Amino acid sequence: MKRNRTWTKAVFSILIAAAAGSSWTALPLQAEAAAYQRDQLEEAARLPALAVGAGAAFELKNAVIVPTENGNMLFFTITVDNSGSRRALSFLDYWVRPETAAGLQFEAQLIPQDKAKKEIPAGQRVDFSFYAPVNEGTALSELGFRVTRWNYASKSLEDTVGMISFPEEAQPILTESAASRTLAFGSFAVDAEVTRWHLQPREQYASGVMTLKLTNRGQVGLKLPGLQFSLKTPSGLLYPLEPVIPSDKQLLTPHVPVQLQLKGAMLPADAMQGGLELLIQQPTAITSEQKLNVPVAALFVPDAQEQTAALGDPVTYTNLTGTYFFQVEKLQRLPWEDVDILSAEVALSHHEGEALPFPAIKPYFLLDNGVKVEAKAVMVDRALGVPAEKQVHMQMVAKIPYTYPFSTAQLVLQESGDSAVSQEIGRFLLPIEGQAIQQIPLGVKQPILGSGRQARYAPYHVNTYVNSNSKLVEVQVDAENMEKRAAPVPKLTAFLKTPSDQLFPTKVKEVKQKLNPSGHALVGFTAVVPRDMDTTNLSLLIGESVTDQHWSGTEEKPELYLNAVEMALPQEPDGPKDSLKAIQFYPYTLTLSNLTTWLDSKELKVQFRYLLERDYYFEKNTDGSKLIIEFEDNKGQVSISESFYLETAPEDKDRKMTVGEYEYKMVKQDNNLIYRVSQLKQYKINVYHELDGKKKLLASKAIDWFTIMD
Repeated sequence: MKRNRTWTKAVFSILIAAAAGSSWTALPLQAEAAAYQRDQLEEAARLPALAVGAGAAFELKNAVIVPTENGNMLFFTITVDNSGSRRALSFLDYWVRPETAAGLQFEAQLIPQDKAKKEIPAGQRVDFSFYAPVNEGTALSELGFRVTRWNYASKSLEDTVGMISFPEEAQPILTESAASRTLAFGSFAVDAEVTRWHLQPREQYASGVMTLKLTNRGQVGLKLPGLQFSLKTPSGLLYPLEPVIPSDKQLLTPHVPVQLQLKGAMLPADAMQGGLELLIQQPTAITSEQKLNVPVAALFVPDAQEQTAALGDPVTYTNLTGTYFFQVEKLQRLPWEDVDILSAEVALSHHEGEALPFPAIKPYFLLDNGVKVEAKAVMVDRALGVPAEKQVHMQMVAKIPYTYPFSTAQLVLQESGDSAVSQEIGRFLLPIEGQAIQQIPLGVKQPILGSGRQARYAPYHVNTYVNSNSKLVEVQVDAENMEKRAAPVPKLTAFLKTPSDQLFPTKVKEVKQKLNPSGHALVGFTAVVPRDMDTTNLSLLIGESVTDQHWSGTEEKPELYLNAVEMALPQEPDGPKDSLKAIQFYPYTLTLSNLTTWLDSKELKVQFRYLLERDYYFEKNTDGSKLIIEFEDNKGQVSISESFYLETAPEDKDRKMTVGEYEYKMVKQDNNLIYRVSQLKQYKINVYHELDGKKKLLASKAIDWFTIMD
């Protein structure tokens, strides 16, 4: 595009409503005109001033013809310069009438706000703005502006003072739209510039978001008048742009830029390919039944920018409550049963002086630029709103088939409102390499972040229980409350993972009571695996549970999990203990002493003292957990086995062990007992821990008959 002598045509638009207060039409209008802007021309190119008396002159400041629903309308401004005079000049003595070279005249009217201007004080310059309906084929370059003075002695009651006319070659002085412009609102000067233009194609149409930077160059604050904005295409079509916050609600403080966001919907994508202009107009009431849109400025619109932000780049979004900043911080693809979870963490913030409410976010993922996967927004922080100058975090999550491959991914955020059309907030390009699950080495604690739920956890102990068919692996996880007040243990979800990437879902035995600050709980995760499977190199895939778009509560069933990591597990201690002292099964320790046996032909008695200790450093859920003490002779012909619940039992009649030191007696009656015991040399005492019907041998000790074992 040539911008030296071949000027592009600048366009303003005007809409006339049929009645006061009526809504403005949204239909596209043809707009094709040339504009004269005296202040934007070099002095040699400006139309000469017309002298009207000693020290006074009329200048054509600007002029433009624009189409309206009721025909073409000419807008022009005359500056009356009385700076060289010592007395006031009455403007009531003059009139300005546009006319063609062929003598066709048009009746011009002052805009309402200029009708109150009666005179031009000595030494000052005053602007007077007019509008006039003109014929369809009239071009601006054909017009002249005849200035007359009232003369009651003349037959025509007026005399011609002179004419301001365009030269025969008018094109060089017809100015183009500017990249930036200083707008005048009364005595206030406001710099205006279109800084960003984002266009998002949809199925049939496109939506656009434009940022208009306004800077008040005055000395005091300015409240903008109500303005209307239109997008003009190179072919001359106009489409309305709606300000997110109406312009008359904006206060411009001196020298502080304000970013005004303008949004357009149902825009034809094929017409938005560059060369666009932003048209700014100010509605003005002509009469009580008619309104007029007075042109204010036309600004170049830069080429549409790529709206997809990279990981970590902020996206600005404005709605009626304020301006927000959205930033995507990470992407994860996590296994969940027979699907995968796709999650992206979003940080939300703002620079307003007070807290803002959460926008109603409606997210989805776009895979390979064609597959749309609906997602849900999950609150990460416990917050009622978005505090000033602080970030709050959200997770956008969706489920996809675990076998589904994709090479590119975008996160699209929308704000759902009262209308059926959601407003797009922004798009974020998600790096595929960011999907890897973080590996946590043994001994490192994984933090849980977020206001009101800070904690950390790590695997503490591994136990294996068996029966004749399968194996039960239990991973005890130490969870610590990092809040300054008592808080529930965050609900976690976990899978056991083999070196070959097989996943086994776990059941969780939760601690439901709250933990005091710095308090610990042992949370048990159990999974059933094949009995012959090697469990020495398992890892724990674990994350924070989510139910219905929030972190799962104690009694809620998880629907998915987030912030998952893969944690190395400690090795299970080898074999049963060859002692009945200090038998550990966290958080308990058992010691058996003073063990004696008594036998006759029909009855066997095993008596002992037990000391059950509990490590109160940990809270622990012992549901489904039992302790089994078993007597067995060396030939395996006679045995006594009794199970004990730990501390509490479902029924009063059920056996239980209580923390402390107590005497206990096991008795077996059998009329054929003497025949079963063929050899009275040694017997064994076995101690098992039972969990969900499967057992683990904790200790086994061979003891001589009829001796007292301390």
